[in-house]
Amino acid sequence: MAETFKGNKTKAAKVAMSVAFCLAVSKAAVGFLTGSLSILSSAVDSILDIAASFFNFIAIKKAEEPADTGHQYGHGKYEAMATFIQSIIIFVSGLFILLSAWDKFIHNKHPEVSSAGFVVMGISIAATIFLTIYLRYVAKKEKSSVLEADAMHYSIDLYTNIGILAALFIIKLTGWTVIDSIVAALVAIYIIFSAIKLSVQVSKQLLDSRIEEEAYNKLLKVLDSFGSYHLDFHRLRTRSAGNEIFIDMHLTLCRKLTLDEVHQITDVIENAISKEISGADITIHPEPCSHTDNDHGKCNSSRIREGLKKLQK
Repeated sequence: MAETFKGNKTKAAKVAMSVAFCLAVSKAAVGFLTGSLSILSSAVDSILDIAASFFNFIAIKKAEEPADTGHQYGHGKYEAMATFIQSIIIFVSGLFILLSAWDKFIHNKHPEVSSAGFVVMGISIAATIFLTIYLRYVAKKEKSSVLEADAMHYSIDLYTNIGILAALFIIKLTGWTVIDSIVAALVAIYIIFSAIKLSVQVSKQLLDSRIEEEAYNKLLKVLDSFGSYHLDFHRLRTRSAGNEIFIDMHLTLCRKLTLDEVHQITDVIENAISKEISGADITIHPEPCSHTDNDHGKCNSSRIREGLKKLQK
């Protein structure tokens, strides 16, 4: 399953580069044939999209590398680092659009697009809609922050182009040229806040924050289900790197249990957690308790053995 996920992520990155390449070539061709500077500038933007997607592709490939002596927890944080860099680029892009909107408002500028430009923008919007939906689908399915950032990056072009077309349509109907600046400013504000939200989310991975609330609650529910078997969990710690989740905890068990029985118990617990949190890397450190068989209602080897038999059924 993990290998399938990895294949999906690299495939998504390749699709993003391919779509951006096709858009760049088509925009450049139409731009040179018509002499439209706006289309040529859009072609340059698509070339930058190719570079961004290639950067993400490299980050994904690096994150997929197995753990080694220098990176014993794997390379998953390469995705988080790439996502954080992308969030900065997206934030700067949003800020640039906002400043451009202000400049348009002050100098009463509005876009002028030729018929060929409308066609190219229409094709660009259709292709970008497909790409952003696809990237967000894969990002959500595989919990890939770098693909989520890539989708957000392409959505900048999408919202900008839709905003331009909407503004042109309104200007044509009403003659109210200021609408172009208003639409651009609204798009820019959305992009800026989205970039901030993305950077905050990925910073949690870089700072080894606890895993997402939904997964953490699933983990607690699994551990609570063992409460009747006299098992004491403590020092529970979780973190994530890319789409990998790491869980470690201490488990207090009766000192009269054999090593084989302790191993069986930890296996049962790990399997139960893995069913709820697929692919989690789980480490359980068993500790001997201080109780005796005379401590009624507390730890008792015979009771734990009975519980183990039930758990293994």
